[in-house]
Amino acid sequence: MSSHGATRSSGSPDVPADHMTGGDPLDPLQRVVAWRRHIFPLLILLLLLFFVVYPAARVIIESLAVEGNIGLAHYRDLVLNPYIFRKVWSSVLVAAGSACTSTLLGLVLAITVMKTALPLRRLFAVAAITPMILPGFVTALAYVFLVGRNGLLTYRLFHISWEVYSWRSVLILQSIGFTTTTFLLISAALAGVDSRVEDAARNLGAGEWSILSTVTLPLVRPAIIGALLLVFLRSMADFGTPLIVGGRFDTLASASYNQLIGNYDMSMASAMNVVLLVICLGIFPLYNTLQGSGKVLATEGGGERKCLSLPVWANKALLGVSSAFAVAIFALVASVFLAAFTRHIGSNFTLTLDHFRILPQQGWNSIRNTLLFAGATCVLMSLAGIVIAYIVHRPSFFGRRLVDLLATLPFAIPGTFMGIGFAIAFSQAPLVLSGTWSIIIICTVVRELPLGVRVGISVLAQMDHSLEDASANLGASRILTFFRIVVPQARYALLISALYAFVASVKTLGAIIFLITPFNKVLAVDVFEATLRGEVGDASALSIVMILVAVSGILAIYCIHRKEVAASWVKKVLRNHLPV
Repeated sequence: MSSHGATRSSGSPDVPADHMTGGDPLDPLQRVVAWRRHIFPLLILLLLLFFVVYPAARVIIESLAVEGNIGLAHYRDLVLNPYIFRKVWSSVLVAAGSACTSTLLGLVLAITVMKTALPLRRLFAVAAITPMILPGFVTALAYVFLVGRNGLLTYRLFHISWEVYSWRSVLILQSIGFTTTTFLLISAALAGVDSRVEDAARNLGAGEWSILSTVTLPLVRPAIIGALLLVFLRSMADFGTPLIVGGRFDTLASASYNQLIGNYDMSMASAMNVVLLVICLGIFPLYNTLQGSGKVLATEGGGERKCLSLPVWANKALLGVSSAFAVAIFALVASVFLAAFTRHIGSNFTLTLDHFRILPQQGWNSIRNTLLFAGATCVLMSLAGIVIAYIVHRPSFFGRRLVDLLATLPFAIPGTFMGIGFAIAFSQAPLVLSGTWSIIIICTVVRELPLGVRVGISVLAQMDHSLEDASANLGASRILTFFRIVVPQARYALLISALYAFVASVKTLGAIIFLITPFNKVLAVDVFEATLRGEVGDASALSIVMILVAVSGILAIYCIHRKEVAASWVKKVLRNHLPV
């Protein structure tokens, strides 16, 4: 019996464990059966190689193309040209500044919401996650409405002059926008801190501030540093914000966009993106290591969460910073609505719906495409994520480490790099996808795949193997066990990852801007183009539609989840109260 059980838990219901581990030689039929379990993982590996490695390789090859030959001329220009070198250096500096500022803001908000009993904590939490549904370039548009040359605050209210188009605006907007990411990561870590550790320090005579600074914060240090590195990666890859409010300031990502769209220089754009990729890949292993240490904390912690009775000055500081952030966020959102429903924000505040006339002209196709692409992405990404997580975590597949690496790699690849890679790779044989819906969907699925895989692996790690072993012992195939046992247990995690993928797909721009044609345009591109043309009213109207689409997706998935919770609650009540 024990031998049989060992056979099932090894991951193959058909092949004896001793044969797979180097025991008696396998006969030809057993060899076929043994290899059969590698066919599907191999297919997944080939797909990842084709849609992750192949486009990246094409970008690198294109960056080496010099007038029909192979050379390093573009890289030499990047190093020796002071103007281009300054772009590299300025990108790093602004990304570092955004990472530090947004991490500090996220930490303050997380402490306020998770570790204090201050008023308005729920409002601060809503403000902290609101940027999740606001694309960076929409926030930039709202920022110009408020503090631009004719801004409501700078020109109308305070009568001051503020040079809005500069690196300072990029730094401010990226810091605000990425605070959502740092808030969520640090809040999750604070939720996992066992309050018994804090109680032990309290019993030894430590004050509340001392507990926060010497016990709580050191415990969540991996999450804080991980958030810092993650924002650095995202800031380096952001190109919409510098294009709208950067003025003469350029980053590597925005400069590569200008090289491709303005100068039609694909090779130089590719070289810039390769440099960007190298910087991001240099940061990525450190981030991965910190994520691993964060898991240890979450596993060992998990006790009851208690608030800290911080000194008055500390509570005032937390309340002041959180309130200022919430006011800034809600002012940005309100300015977008004001611009959409008035004739011209800043000069003519007459209410009107004229800006929404753009919808029948060009908006309906974009709305349809946005819903189609985001819906397909969230479904395919969730399914692909749990399937790849199952391959990585359960069966003894020899290439599972490579599958894990390739499925996680898009996390570190800048969006512009991936977009250029798809544009080059799939505009010619062996697979031509240019101008189709499928290239957008595949690109967004690959872009969001790391989240689905990480969520799936974390869920599988918490599942009891005994149910899968019981299913295998009853003769169910691995596929049947996967759909009948694994997927139902992981449905909550699938919904959460689908939610994130839907919202991210609605507002994504950098990864698909080079793949868009009039046939497959989406709302994000319409808003971006209207903003660049200076049609702020139309851009605001389209932004509102895009925000509503993102919010509707969130509400739909939330309702599905609540429906499942309600259904399970009703079943539980009926089972407990009806006579058997």
